[in-house]
Amino acid sequence: MSTTSLPECAWCGRPDPTGGYVCPDCYKPIGKALREMTRLAGEPEVNIARQARYGDRDGPRSAEPPIPVDLEASSAAWAAAHVVVTWMDHITTTRGVPLPRRPRRPVGPLCAGAGWAALPGRCGHPSCDAIRDWRPEHPVAAAARFVDENLEWLRHSPDAGDAGEELLGATTAVRRLIENPSARWYAGTCCEPIEGNPGKLCDTELYAWPGVTWIRCPGCKTVHQTGPRIRWLLAEARDVRGTATQLATAAARLGRQCTPGQLRALAQRGRLRPLTVPLPEGEHGPEAIERDAWRRPLYRFGDVLQVLDQVAEQRRRDELERERRAAEQAAKAEAAAADMPMETSDLITS
Repeated sequence: MSTTSLPECAWCGRPDPTGGYVCPDCYKPIGKALREMTRLAGEPEVNIARQARYGDRDGPRSAEPPIPVDLEASSAAWAAAHVVVTWMDHITTTRGVPLPRRPRRPVGPLCAGAGWAALPGRCGHPSCDAIRDWRPEHPVAAAARFVDENLEWLRHSPDAGDAGEELLGATTAVRRLIENPSARWYAGTCCEPIEGNPGKLCDTELYAWPGVTWIRCPGCKTVHQTGPRIRWLLAEARDVRGTATQLATAAARLGRQCTPGQLRALAQRGRLRPLTVPLPEGEHGPEAIERDAWRRPLYRFGDVLQVLDQVAEQRRRDELERERRAAEQAAKAEAAAADMPMETSDLITS
């Protein structure tokens, strides 16, 4: 087989002699990420319970006592687990293999400690140590281990690119959550006039912790309100282009909780349109979708925010409609009970 007839890797564009949609070299980090997810799957529970401690924060603290659960950490951990479990379900459904079974707890009586002892207070028998030290495997760890075992099949499937991108993003999110669950968000450049130097603006980059209402510039000491900063960043970032993973992360930073898979689903339904490459002057025909170096479709951030706001508004309207229907049904039931004859009412109550 000639080199030119080999399929090209969707990420690096080089010919892949193994026939996969993504070459083995590009997919090596996916296996490493899944093994890391297997090891770290239970760690975010410490951050969700607010038992992790980090350095001091800049800016004012809220006067209200914090709730005992970190909802942002819980949401981030759920999104990462959802990605791994979704691809596990995709493999089992498409390939027709059973779901992984969690190992059962070893059973059997512990010995009375007779014989030699490897450690103080322990008999040293491997079977007894297995019974004492057994811990159930975390469900997300089991899902990550299953996906890792089927990674070669996934690399040869048409969804190899999307799966690798989402699995890398999920592992990165878990790692970031464990290292620092409340990462500061970028608030732009200060741009305030420097006192005593007319015409020069402060070029210090500003970062703020989630929940603070103002930021003090470490360069010129100017105090900025976070509300106007967020609105300014939104106006500046609407024309930014990026992949589904990049823009979903950016949207989550601004309070629009979504996943790359949800953005791709909106694109498949035609609600979110990818960017296209303009045709040369004088040519006619369908425009090609604009893609990055890894052949992933690019979207406009402003379009992503607009469709997410539309989805949130539709959900709000649906919830109001359900509440209205429930109130109407309750009113009808109350009116029917009030118009019921006395004999029938007494029969029902008896």
